[in-house]
Amino acid sequence: MELRSEPFRGKSQVRRHMLKVIDGISVICELEDLIVDIDGNKICARWGISLGNDDTPPLRGCSFYTLSTNPENGQKMIQTAFDVPEPAFGKPGDVGLNILSAASSVIEKTGFGYLNVSTEVDPGSSVVERYFAAWNRRDMKAAIACFAEDCDYDDAQYPEAFVGKENLERHLLRVADSLPRSFAFVVDDLAVTKNRRKIGVRWHLENGGEALPFTRGCSFYTTNGNGLIQTGFDVPEPAVIKPGSQILAISSVGSKVMAEPIRSLPLVAWILYIYVVFFSDGILPGANALMLEQRTWEEVRDLSINFFLVSPLLHLPFSPVVHPMLEGIFNLLLSWAAMFAGFFSDEREDKSNLLPMIPIVAGMQFLTSAFFLPYLGTRLSEKLEVGQVVYKEDLGSIERTLGEFRGLGALLGGVGTGAIVWSLFGRPEFGDFSERFASLIDLLSIDRVGSSFVVDLVIFGLFQGWLVDDDLKRRGVDITDEDYGALRMIAKYFPFFGLAIYLTARPELPSRSED
Repeated sequence: MELRSEPFRGKSQVRRHMLKVIDGISVICELEDLIVDIDGNKICARWGISLGNDDTPPLRGCSFYTLSTNPENGQKMIQTAFDVPEPAFGKPGDVGLNILSAASSVIEKTGFGYLNVSTEVDPGSSVVERYFAAWNRRDMKAAIACFAEDCDYDDAQYPEAFVGKENLERHLLRVADSLPRSFAFVVDDLAVTKNRRKIGVRWHLENGGEALPFTRGCSFYTTNGNGLIQTGFDVPEPAVIKPGSQILAISSVGSKVMAEPIRSLPLVAWILYIYVVFFSDGILPGANALMLEQRTWEEVRDLSINFFLVSPLLHLPFSPVVHPMLEGIFNLLLSWAAMFAGFFSDEREDKSNLLPMIPIVAGMQFLTSAFFLPYLGTRLSEKLEVGQVVYKEDLGSIERTLGEFRGLGALLGGVGTGAIVWSLFGRPEFGDFSERFASLIDLLSIDRVGSSFVVDLVIFGLFQGWLVDDDLKRRGVDITDEDYGALRMIAKYFPFFGLAIYLTARPELPSRSED
């Protein structure tokens, strides 16, 4: 889709994208007109999309599809799709032409990229191909002769259509004057009905034989009884910045919050967290992230070297000396973050979240709540029917192997317990509990990193249980069932250890082979 810089490749990517599009967004897609070529292998569609409860005009667009035949059942299937919507946030009109006009003067003076453009057309070519050829040789008299007197030409870059041959001619002359002579429109594919009354075109722009970036497009034409173009609808792809993913993300998040207002809690908490931890002055001790304080980065480096206490326990020579209680907090936090890998089944091919689960859990090892909170606010809720479950075979290899590992809770619970023990008894030179606790408070009073860890622990404690109910649903458990009521409460309200217990004691996902 041409709101994106890269196409979706393969059925799996297309499926994931479609699931994201329909998630929580009430949209109505209306097919305005359709072109099917003679052999049925090419289709050009003109469409409009509107929000279900929105009075704003629909977003229009044009699509070009190629089809192939399924050898098993003989049915047609979409092989390639090229979707181009009109500009969603204002139409540039002549702004783009003015930029091209300035570039044209440079190209004409320097000769850069100039080659003779081929304008030959087959005698049996369609009127649209003749129009393109005339345009490329800048024979605007021949180009306009391809249109009916009462034509209606809708260029999606402009707010209004050009109605009548006279208005269209002025527009085409202005465009021709703005483009270098070396620029030519190249027809990539055509979809033509048997009677040639409808013609769809997929095209791109070249300079001196070289394709120009961000200059592809799709057009939909109809002709009259005399074989002249009656209507035209041209939609060029968006320029350098393609806002498809951003628009989809904003719409998806907005619709989710409206449907489930409680989602605003982690999203608001995330905004506050980012501001307080990284950018504020005076709320948390120490310098903000923009100050790039050397001591902060050295502390992060030293804690990372002592990750999961491996280096100090093995007495490795490069292991730095860090306050044991700070090390304990750090490693407890990371083991807690890693425990959310037990919810990898929250991401599947048929449940594609806006933010993918595996990268989120990996990112939580570095920026904890900065990754965790937006995931909670934007993920898809489970929509399983009563009695419906998720099978192990529905998961990817990582999700199935790591996320469903029975010993995950015990392993990471042990790491967290070890971190607590280390904070109390590790590094004897830091004294007894009262001494090391007092020195920790002194450290936190000037330390942005350490104080942010405490904030993370509070956030994890508050939001630990958000994924539990959906996880039980995937396992076929009715969350109102008293048999699992105690486990559910422990998982939701007993920080850290409750999650470790839950991952160890929860029912396994069923297997289709067992069924």
